[in-house]
Amino acid sequence: MRSSEKRRWFLGIDGGGSKTTAAVCGADGRIAALAAGEGSNPLSRPWPEVEKTLRALIRDCLRQAGAAAQEVEGLFFGLAGADRPQVQTMIVNAFQAEWGERLQIDNDAVAALYSGTWGGPGIVLIAGTGSIACALTADGSRHRVGGWGYLVGDEGSGFDLGRQAVAAVLRAFDGRGEATALTGMLVSHYGVDTPDQLIARLYGSPNPRRELAGAAILVDRAAAAGDAVAGRLVRQAAASLLELAETCLAKAGERLPVVLAGGLMAADTMLRRAVLELARFEAVVPAAPPVTGCLAAALMRAGRPLDAAVRKNLCRFHPEGEANGGELV
Repeated sequence: MRSSEKRRWFLGIDGGGSKTTAAVCGADGRIAALAAGEGSNPLSRPWPEVEKTLRALIRDCLRQAGAAAQEVEGLFFGLAGADRPQVQTMIVNAFQAEWGERLQIDNDAVAALYSGTWGGPGIVLIAGTGSIACALTADGSRHRVGGWGYLVGDEGSGFDLGRQAVAAVLRAFDGRGEATALTGMLVSHYGVDTPDQLIARLYGSPNPRRELAGAAILVDRAAAAGDAVAGRLVRQAAASLLELAETCLAKAGERLPVVLAGGLMAADTMLRRAVLELARFEAVVPAAPPVTGCLAAALMRAGRPLDAAVRKNLCRFHPEGEANGGELV
């Protein structure tokens, strides 16, 4: 049997600023391996560390699947920042020699989009540690709105929500702002005794961006419990995210479904509910996480079909996959 005939595995890697997820599937879409590691954004971590993370995840997945590297027919990296030439060069220099034409590289937004459109055109609205909206049109053109990073952008993101929450708690502590349940929640979350101690805790952190993004879920919980301050923060975040999506739709110039992605959209959060309630476009809640979009891209770009049976197998990856089916909502 020729070596090309032995290749039957597909490997997808979804890498963002906070974590990286890798998975292996067969040509039928059945998931055979799953692994997770640290973030793999080459723009926020040194490349040697990113490469180490990626190689460890590849080894782990192949080991779980009982697959050899030469049996992998397609490998798709969906990494934050990978649409930038300098990042693509780093990835190619590190992996092209061993993977050759089997290696495909694109931005992690494409992976998130494909988890909702299965390779079709659309817009992905991501609200995770950061925020961005990206469009891929039927003619292959691309548009992006936002994604400018936490210093000057990332409106409506986990970082933005967390930062706004800490600011609200400190205003209340000063007597300049409204009392909020977020005070007790954040003090407990960060392991301090009083709100003023949050400053040393956050400014002394090696990764304050991730620390603040981790508080976003607390804002959502406080809003669900009826806290007025948290409710306003969630509504403001939803408005910012809707602005990203609507601006991206205008740039695309055609009616496209909008896939909701990122950690803040993955579950039935108050933020996701607010976006769905206020959206003036077709919103898609994906049937599976973004790493399955990487697998779909690996399959599609290798010329394998993404028929209903394959999509169903990929959706089984996610406990809610068969329940929501990725339908328009």
